[in-house]
Amino acid sequence: MNKIQIYRALRNHVELSEKRSAMYESNSIAKVLTYVGIMALAVYIMFFSVLFALIANDIRQFTPCQFLFGLTPIVLVVDYLARLVAQRTPAQLVKPYLLLPLRKYDCVDSFIMSSIVTPNNLLWLFLTVPYSIMSIVFSAGIFPALGFVVAFQLLIICNSLFYMLTRTLFNKKIILFVIPLIVYGLMFAPWYLKNFDALCYFYSNLGQWATDGTPLFYLLAFVALALFFLLNRRVQYANIISETMKEKDLKLKNISSFSFFDRFSQTGEYMKLELKSMLRNRNTRSMFIYSIIFIVALSLMNSFTDIYADDDFSTKFWAVYPFTLSSINLIKIMGPEGNFIECLLVRKENIRSLLEAKYYYYSALSIMPLVLMLPNVFTEKYSFLMLLSLMFFTAGPMFCVVMQLAVINKVSVPLNTKLTRKNGMETNYVQIIVEMVALFMPIVIISVLMVFVGETWTYVIMLLVGVLFMALHKYWIGNIYRRMMKRKYVNLQGFMTSR
Repeated sequence: MNKIQIYRALRNHVELSEKRSAMYESNSIAKVLTYVGIMALAVYIMFFSVLFALIANDIRQFTPCQFLFGLTPIVLVVDYLARLVAQRTPAQLVKPYLLLPLRKYDCVDSFIMSSIVTPNNLLWLFLTVPYSIMSIVFSAGIFPALGFVVAFQLLIICNSLFYMLTRTLFNKKIILFVIPLIVYGLMFAPWYLKNFDALCYFYSNLGQWATDGTPLFYLLAFVALALFFLLNRRVQYANIISETMKEKDLKLKNISSFSFFDRFSQTGEYMKLELKSMLRNRNTRSMFIYSIIFIVALSLMNSFTDIYADDDFSTKFWAVYPFTLSSINLIKIMGPEGNFIECLLVRKENIRSLLEAKYYYYSALSIMPLVLMLPNVFTEKYSFLMLLSLMFFTAGPMFCVVMQLAVINKVSVPLNTKLTRKNGMETNYVQIIVEMVALFMPIVIISVLMVFVGETWTYVIMLLVGVLFMALHKYWIGNIYRRMMKRKYVNLQGFMTSR
């Protein structure tokens, strides 16, 4: 078999694996909603494309191609951050092929090629194609416009390979998260050294090269593509082999007994389990650390910088997210426990105590952004009522919404392996929908309520609703538990087959 045949066969196996996923049926409606959301995002990007085209047609110091390429660093950072939020590093189907007479890099090459031709990389065409039609075709001609679109797309593909490389590295060691920070920081160096105009002038040369069809530009772009491909190839292969071939670590670790939680009976035992799982297992620990980093970073930026604009909406927008991020770890609720779900089902009410423990654990975590953003209260950027209402609203109705996923989640999350698993990528579109609801619902509710009842009563209502949900948490957690028990054997089969 040649490379193309191997690639097609492996891609077919991945597609079959996704169809056999335990979440395939549950994903049907959510997948449609996800596509609707992507279409809405495409329309949003086209709006910016038209806006940039109108600006480019009015200015004289840059050609239209130079103008958009002058904003390249900003686009690449936005692209990277979007991938960080919405795109996971998919697990690879490697184990079934280890004993087959395939070349050692065949599976990895197939995976990297799939990430290059993914439709996600085509989303930015909704920016470049309308822009080139409105601003470049009539001023420079069709071939310069085509060169502009191709050149910009090459930069996006390079950025996607850079994302895959760095995401793999800092999944292995979280300190390597500094790599993209340094790289993108250096890209903005002309802004730091001079001003924003210097940044635009520096990168506008790329746009001129793309318009002129300069061979040097495309040579450098393809060299960068080849370099990122080879780096990904080596790094992916090394990490996959380390995950699949390493011996189990039997070294004993001394972990605190957390005797403080003994007073909470069985629920306390599950709070210990949550903490010990975070301390002992690499994946759960990484998820926790990432959420803490983002919560702390956003909270401190809110407290000590003017990151938001002066308008009221932006102020509320940036205040909400340190709280909503505390609920993101609950998106995969019951996923880690899927690795030992049989042990949790041997006694009645065990799962209910586990759900209560998770609720208390993450409710306590939501206190962190409140404390970190208290300086905003002292400087009168935010009111204490606002922060308190956001905390209670997050710990009340928002956690109630996210924890509903415990009923339908039936794919186990590996505790330590990141890049390899038995069934490949498990895309749960229901989780994606709920994640988007968790991120955007609070700001929508705030905006609507403020129109009708004003700012103070908005936060009073959110505070009262949050307190009500927290006071009644045993009732809605009990409802989740009863629905889980009705689906017990369906979920159990999904967890067991997805390990």
